Amino acid sequence: MKPTTIGPALFTLARLMLLGLAGCIFIAGCGPTFDPASLVETTRVLGARVEIEGAPDRASPKPGETMSVTWLVTSPEAAPPLHWTFAVCAPDNASLGCDGAPLALFEGTDPTPRLTMLVPLLTALGTATRLVVYGEVCAGADSAPMFDPQHGVPSCTNGGGTTVSVSIPLQLDARDADANHNPIADRAFTFDGQEWPALPPGGEPCLTGPRASAGSQDHVIGNTTAGSDRELYTVFVGTPPVSTPARERLQISQFTTAGKLTNQFSFVEATDGDATTTVDVSWEAPKAADVPATGLPVTFTFVTRDDRGGTDWTTRALCVAP
Repeated sequence: MKPTTIGPALFTLARLMLLGLAGCIFIAGCGPTFDPASLVETTRVLGARVEIEGAPDRASPKPGETMSVTWLVTSPEAAPPLHWTFAVCAPDNASLGCDGAPLALFEGTDPTPRLTMLVPLLTALGTATRLVVYGEVCAGADSAPMFDPQHGVPSCTNGGGTTVSVSIPLQLDARDADANHNPIADRAFTFDGQEWPALPPGGEPCLTGPRASAGSQDHVIGNTTAGSDRELYTVFVGTPPVSTPARERLQISQFTTAGKLTNQFSFVEATDGDATTTVDVSWEAPKAADVPATGLPVTFTFVTRDDRGGTDWTTRALCVAP
């Protein structure tokens, strides 16, 4: 299904959607309310990563470069079929979203939603200093995305789905000043003090992963970050504006498919001057009544974000024994 043609009504979308949903990807993913929010019980969109062709570590595209946006979608079990659609626009800096027709529309059914496009040149961007990507991710073979022809609001034909939005700052300084790079989420992990490597492709957690007993508590997950992931940049403060050095902080969003994490977020502050910093989060295993005799595979997802739109993620897995 192709999206319905949409035009200036997207200005209405900016108020309807972005006021309530902009930044949702940068916090915890959108969709229904979860209790706890760190527990993945349904198909969820947890993040978006921007990469530049030829420089995949950079998250700030320049006019004329080719950029891609990849969305992280996770499920408690095997992921269902996905159908998604996105619109891209270059909003006026005074508005929250699109002021007119989108620059591009994308639609697909790949299990990992991803779009690739050429960033417009400065002559086409006008006063815009960022791009906005928004749309809908629909889960299930009978669900398809669409844009409301009157208001441009995205939705799914079966009423479900996840509305997503991400704002992408553009790098308008050709000298690469203050270029923003994606942090690296997978530095080193420990589980109860023991090294915890990523599960190899096709691996089975109940054959090769760490094990925890059903109902056990106070397991400690250690996530090591690097100081190099918190970049220095310049902000302008005061009246008249004065160039002031600043440093990013990291926010780590933590999710699990079973059990309970004590915190959904961990932070590494900008004032932390260490070369490496380990943040800990505790996890409680699910009760024995929820664990089959063969053991329960559990997947953890860690999404690392800096202050300026850089994003990365990684996963770990273990087995809960009955």
